[in-house]
Amino acid sequence: MLKGRSICALAIAALATTSQCQQLSYEDSVTALAYGNVANDNSAEGTVWLNVTGFAVDKLPHIQEDLGIHTLDNLDTLNAIAGLAQDAATKGQWGDIVYLYSAFALNGHSEYLNVSTVEMQESLLDAITNQDSGEIDHQLAELYASTSSSKFLVEAFHGLKSKTSTPNKRWLKQTCSNAHLAVKNSCRSLLENVRGNATWKSGSPRSICKYGCCISWSANATFQVENLTNAANYCINACGTSSVSCEVYGVKLQGTLVDQCLSNRATGCR
Repeated sequence: MLKGRSICALAIAALATTSQCQQLSYEDSVTALAYGNVANDNSAEGTVWLNVTGFAVDKLPHIQEDLGIHTLDNLDTLNAIAGLAQDAATKGQWGDIVYLYSAFALNGHSEYLNVSTVEMQESLLDAITNQDSGEIDHQLAELYASTSSSKFLVEAFHGLKSKTSTPNKRWLKQTCSNAHLAVKNSCRSLLENVRGNATWKSGSPRSICKYGCCISWSANATFQVENLTNAANYCINACGTSSVSCEVYGVKLQGTLVDQCLSNRATGCR
C-alpha cells in the first residue's frame, strides 16, 4: 500500500500545481501523472526498485520482472510511483500498473509522463503487443482500459495502434533506432556524470538514468561506472540529431561482455 509520506512526497516533488503537502488520493495521483501535471523533481540520487513479483501473469504478461533504477535526479518521484504501483496491485488496477511501470522505466521524467507523449505511447503499446506477430492484443487493451483510474489512460489504451514492424526485429541489424528516443542534451548531461566516475557497480539494477535519458546493459557485471562512457558517447555521436536511441553489442565492462543501450528508459537492453 502507498504510505502517506509517499503521497506527500509526490505532492511536493511532482505535482506542479501543489503549493503545500496534501494527502492526495490514489486516483488523483494517477490522474495527475497521466495528465502530465508534474514538474521536474531533481531531488536526489539513489537506487529504487519497482517490485512486480507475484503480479498476475495472465493480467500482466509483459510485466513480470522487477525493475531497478539508479537515478541521478528523481529519487522522490520514483519512490512515489513505485508505491502507487503496489497500491494498484492490491486494487486490481491492471491498466494503472502498466502505466506506472512505464512511468517508472522512463525515470519518472516529467516530459514523458503524459499519456499522449510518444515515449509513453510506445511503452503502453509494448504492454499490449503480441511479441510474435507485432499486433495488438485487443483483449489486453480492453482489460487495461477497464482497469484504469484515469480517463486519460482509458482513452490512451483505446487509441493505441499496431506497430509497423515486429518489435523483436528492432535491434537485429542496426545500432540506431527511432523507438524510445531520448533527448541528446539529457544524454550529454548523463554522460558527464558517467565520464571519469570511478565508482564500482555490481549486479542490479542494470541502469543509470538522469532527466529523460538512461544507460542500461543486458547482464550483471562488476565494473567502474566510467566504463560505460565510450559506448554511450558513440551513440550520441552516431545516432540522430537532437534525439538518440541506440544499442551497442559486445561492450566489455571490465571482463564481462554485455549489450549497452542509450534510450529514454531503463529497460532498453532487456
